Amino acid sequence: MSTIRLIGHEASFEVRYDDGRPSAYFYFDDENPLRRQLQGLYTKDKALEAARAFARQERDGCPSPELLCAWKVVEGWKQAHNLNFLSPRMAEDLAQKIEQALLTLRP
Repeated sequence: MSTIRLIGHEASFEVRYDDGRPSAYFYFDDENPLRRQLQGLYTKDKALEAARAFARQERDGCPSPELLCAWKVVEGWKQAHNLNFLSPRMAEDLAQKIEQALLTLRP
């Protein structure tokens, strides 16, 4: 079983795996509310809460196949359309909406 660590950085929290999977980052900005809103960033408290929830979900079990598929769709879409600026929160929202759509199609 993989170990998952939560690491705090100057402007983000990192959920790091010891098995070589890429880390997940939760960025925040408490200094400029307008910049935070425009870039779709969290406050520090919300970023920590989101990172902990993500790490807990990863530790407790694998995400649903629908959510994994949704994340692949979002990542592929970002790359195909050169949308590297898409914030983690927006990507997460898109993935959750795609997951819900996929779940409604399930027989």
